[in-house]
Amino acid sequence: MPINESIKCRVDSCKHNDKQYCSLKDITVGSDGCACATDCSETECRSFELN
Repeated sequence: MPINESIKCRVDSCKHNDKQYCSLKDITVGSDGCACATDCSETECRSFELN
């Protein structure tokens, strides 16, 4: 599977990590039970910003 250079992956233990990039076509990012996150610590996304 080709790498997706628009999805960067810094999780070495992920089976989809191909050096620094993700080999998946897309990814799903969510929160731990709350759809109303106020900062990145409440999500799985380190690029999170409020609208």
